[in-house]
Amino acid sequence: MFNDFQYLRKNLLLYFLSFGHGLKHVLSSSISVILPFIKESLSLSGIQIGYLASANSISAGLINFPAGILSDIYKKRVGLIIGFSALILSVGFYLVSIISYDNWIFLGFISFIFLGAGANLWHPPAFSVLSYKYPEKKAFALGVHLSAASAGNTLGPLITGLILGGIVFNKFVIEAIEWRDLAIAMSLISILLSIIIFTFSSKIFIDSSEKINITLYISKTLQSLKKIEVITMVILHAIRQSVHSAFTVYLLIYLKEYLDFSAVKIGFYFSLIGVSGIIFTPIWGSVSDKVGRFPIITLGMFLTSLFIFLIKFGTNDIALLILLLLLGCVLFAIIPVIAAAAMDYTVKGTEGTSVSLLFTGGAVLGSLSPIAAGYLYDLDGFDNVIILTSILALIGAFISLAGWIFFKKSN
Repeated sequence: MFNDFQYLRKNLLLYFLSFGHGLKHVLSSSISVILPFIKESLSLSGIQIGYLASANSISAGLINFPAGILSDIYKKRVGLIIGFSALILSVGFYLVSIISYDNWIFLGFISFIFLGAGANLWHPPAFSVLSYKYPEKKAFALGVHLSAASAGNTLGPLITGLILGGIVFNKFVIEAIEWRDLAIAMSLISILLSIIIFTFSSKIFIDSSEKINITLYISKTLQSLKKIEVITMVILHAIRQSVHSAFTVYLLIYLKEYLDFSAVKIGFYFSLIGVSGIIFTPIWGSVSDKVGRFPIITLGMFLTSLFIFLIKFGTNDIALLILLLLLGCVLFAIIPVIAAAAMDYTVKGTEGTSVSLLFTGGAVLGSLSPIAAGYLYDLDGFDNVIILTSILALIGAFISLAGWIFFKKSN
C-alpha cells in the first residue's frame, strides 16, 4: 500500500495532466462528429467543410510556435499556458453555436481557428514539463499523456453521438439535442476545465534557475532548426497529420451520407480509432525507449497505409469495425514516438520549441490535405480519399525507413 502511495505521489503530475488532456480531447473530438451535421444544416459542400477543417489545422499549427517559445522562456509558468488552452477552446465552441448560413464564411473560420488554437496550445508546455519530470522514460510519459487523449477521442465521439441521437433504454429516455446546444455545453465544460487548471497552475512548472539569455536561446533554436533529424521529424509528423485530418473528416461524412448511419452509430464507429489507441500509445512509446524511434515510426506509417487502404474493401459493419480498431493502433498512437524523437535530437533548453516546431510543421504543411480530400470527395466519393491518405502514409513509411538507415550509419 505504501509503495502504491509513493508511486501515485511520484507520478501525480503525469496523471493530472493526462486526465486534463483526455478531457480536452473529449471536447475537441466532439467537433468532428458535429461537422457532418453542420454540413447538412448549412447545406455546405465537401470542399467547404474542408476549408473549415484546414482553418482548424493551420491555427493549430501556428499557435504551437509561440506556445513553444513561451514554454521555454517562462518555464515556471507553463501551467498558465495550459489553462489558457482550455479557455480559448471554450470561446471556439461558443462561436460554433452561433454559426449560420449567412455568416459561416467569417464566423465559421473564426470559430474553427479558436478551436484549433485552443486544442493545440496545450501540447508544447505539457510535453516540456513531462519531458523534464521523466527524462529516463520520456516516450512512456508522453505515451500515457497521449493514451489519455486516445481515451478522450474514444469517449468524445460516443458521447456526442448519443447526445445528438438521443438515448432510449427501457423507460429511460433522453431526447436528442441540437448541435448548437451541444456546442454551448462544450463551451461551459471547457471554461470549467480552465478554472481547474488555473487553480493548480502553481504546481505545474519546470524548476530552472537558469536565466534566459534571449540571444543564446535564439541561437540554440536555430541550431535545432538546422538539424536534419529534427526536420525529418517535422516532415513525418506533417505527413501523419495530413493523413489524420483528411481521413477522419471525410470518414465521418461518408458514414452519414453514404452509409446513412445514425448519430449514435457514427459516434460509435469513430470512437473505435481511439479505443485501441488507449492501449497502444504507451506501448509504442515504451518500446521506442528501448529499440529506438525510427523502427516504430516506420512500422506505424506502413500499417497506417495498409489499414486505410483495406477500408476500401470493408463493405460490411463487422469488417469496418475491425479495420478501424486496427487503424487506431497506429494512426494517433505514434505521435509520442515522433515527439520524443524530436526532443532527443533538439538542443537542450529548447524542448518546448522542438515540440512546437513539430506541431506547427505538422498542422501547417498538413492543412492542405482536407481541402484536397474535399475536392476528391466531391468528385468521386470516399474511395478517392482512401487512396490519397493511404499513399501519403506510405510515403511517410519510406521517409522514416530512409532516416532509420541514414542516421544509423551516420552514428
